[in-house]
Amino acid sequence: MKISSRIFSNLSKRMDVAIAGTFLVIFVVAGFVGPLILNQPYQMSHFYFAPPGTHGYLLGTDKYGRSELTRVLWGMRTSLVVSFTSVSGATLIGVGLGVVAAWSKPLDLLIMRLMDVLMAFPSILLAIGIMAMVGPGMSSVIEAIVIVYIPIFARVVRGPAMTELSKSYVEAAQSIGASPFRILSRHVVVNIIPILLVQISIALGDAIIIEAALSYLGLGISPPAASLGALLLSGQSFMFTAPWLVLAPGIAIAWAVFGFNLLGDALSQSK
Repeated sequence: MKISSRIFSNLSKRMDVAIAGTFLVIFVVAGFVGPLILNQPYQMSHFYFAPPGTHGYLLGTDKYGRSELTRVLWGMRTSLVVSFTSVSGATLIGVGLGVVAAWSKPLDLLIMRLMDVLMAFPSILLAIGIMAMVGPGMSSVIEAIVIVYIPIFARVVRGPAMTELSKSYVEAAQSIGASPFRILSRHVVVNIIPILLVQISIALGDAIIIEAALSYLGLGISPPAASLGALLLSGQSFMFTAPWLVLAPGIAIAWAVFGFNLLGDALSQSK
């Protein structure tokens, strides 16, 4: 708790954290609250390719007369759900494997060789391969990103966990009969939270990119479900005649990734 308090105390004084927080709060509120309060339904109209600001459409309309703002907001919600769900799953499994590997040398060899096999593939290629096997859909995208990031979290956690296990407080805990689970969960993991927070922040931004890339390639979330990547795909044919169809989802993706990466950089400097 003291480590966490110190981290948040340091972060509260940093300007880059305030900027990152502002970016992320706007993105999260827009994604989760925006679709609920927007009075433009996700449906067709007779205003085809309406430029932004005309006929009451702030970001214009697409080839079917649908509000681009509504579509982008729903896409942002999808990106957030996929990102937070997949990174949460990868964190739980990856951290568990990492600390177990740090604790047990026989298991360390087995777990880390398996992680090496997964990390031998670039993240996006591994995700594409998984999606090709399991098929499109939100749950499939989440599963693919979880598998991609499990070895990353396991690798990031293993080294610091081994360092913590070599310290005297671990021997003291063992001497009073503390179980391995208690030592790992109540002591080791707590002391590597600063490192873990940095990786989580970066992974959240990367997960949004992977989800958008998979949907752009037609392997991710299928219509009529909204996806920023699918919006880029549908808008690229009209890049010069209706550029807002590409700019709006592209800016939304860049906005979220910039915020998460800036937060991760601030966290790395506050450890």
